[in-house]
Amino acid sequence: MVFYIPHHLSFSLTTFEDGLILFLHDNNELPFKAKNSIRLRPALAHTITYRKSQTIFLPKPYTNCTSVVGYNLRHIYEVIFDPNSARQVAYSEALWYELCEQAYIFSQCSCILPVPFLMRYVFSLDHDRLLITNTCLPGTLNENCALNARQQFAVNAALMAVWCSRCAPQCIHTQFSTDISALPAPTAQQKTSWEKILLENNSTVSLPDGFAEKYNAYMDANYLRVTVMCASPYVTIHKQQAKLTLTDTFSAIGGQTGL
Repeated sequence: MVFYIPHHLSFSLTTFEDGLILFLHDNNELPFKAKNSIRLRPALAHTITYRKSQTIFLPKPYTNCTSVVGYNLRHIYEVIFDPNSARQVAYSEALWYELCEQAYIFSQCSCILPVPFLMRYVFSLDHDRLLITNTCLPGTLNENCALNARQQFAVNAALMAVWCSRCAPQCIHTQFSTDISALPAPTAQQKTSWEKILLENNSTVSLPDGFAEKYNAYMDANYLRVTVMCASPYVTIHKQQAKLTLTDTFSAIGGQTGL
C-alpha cells in the first residue's frame, strides 16, 4: 500500500504528528486505536509481519464474560459500518468502556471527544434511545470541560460503576504480535513512476501549489509505503476448559453424603 501524507492539509496542532496509524484487527472486530495500533512516519517503506493468537474464556456460569452485542453497541456499529456488516461485528469490552466514558463526558459538557474513533451517538442512563452529539472543538472551554470530565471519570470507581454497568468482559480476545522494519523511501525509480500520475493530476491526491517545481522534496517528505505480511499461517489459541478432577468429584460426594 502506498500513501501520500498531505502535510499542507493538516490542522495546526502541537499535540498531534503527521503520519499514518495502522490498525491490526480481526475481520469481525471494530478498528480501535487504543488496541493493536501502530504509528508510521512518512519518508519510509515499512514492512509489518504479524502472528495471530486468541484467548477464549468460558461464558456463564464459569465466568461473567459475554459475546452478545447489546442494542446500543449494535446501533453504534450500524452508524460506523453499514447495517449488514454491523450484524457480523463481535462484542468489544474496550469499545463499551469508551462508549460509557463518552456518554459521561456528554452528560457534563454537551459534546464529546471522538478519539480514538469517530462517534456520532451516545447512550443515556434514562432511556434506551441513543442521543446524537457533536464534537468538542479544540482550544475551547468545551474541550477543557471534556478533558476534565474524562480525567474525573478515569479516577472515580463509583462513576464507572454507574455509567459502565452494562460493560461485561468479552469471552474472545484476539491479539496480533508484530515485527516492524523500515527502509528509506521513495527510491529514485519510485519517484519517477509516480511523477507522471501526480503531475498530470490523474489521482484524487490533494496537492499543494508549486508541487511540480518541488516534486522531489514533497515526495521525500510525504511518501509512505506499507507492506503487511502474515508471519505464520497458524493461529495460537489459549482456551479455557471446564475441568473436574477425580478428587473434586469425591470431595463433592463426601460433602453431600456426610462422609
